[in-house]
Amino acid sequence: MGKKNLDYLSNPDESLDKNYSKERQKIRKAIRAEDEKTKKMGGVIDWNYMLNDMM
Repeated sequence: MGKKNLDYLSNPDESLDKNYSKERQKIRKAIRAEDEKTKKMGGVIDWNYMLNDMM
């Protein structure tokens, strides 16, 4: 079985985390927390920055 992409943008729901490895579940949880925090402040995550500069 090949690696499964995180696919957070199209499937952000926490209930889907069980479909990923423990390591990827932690990553999805961190992304979700940042996404929710940013949305509460009225902002939007800069996905280009996150995917290209942070990873």
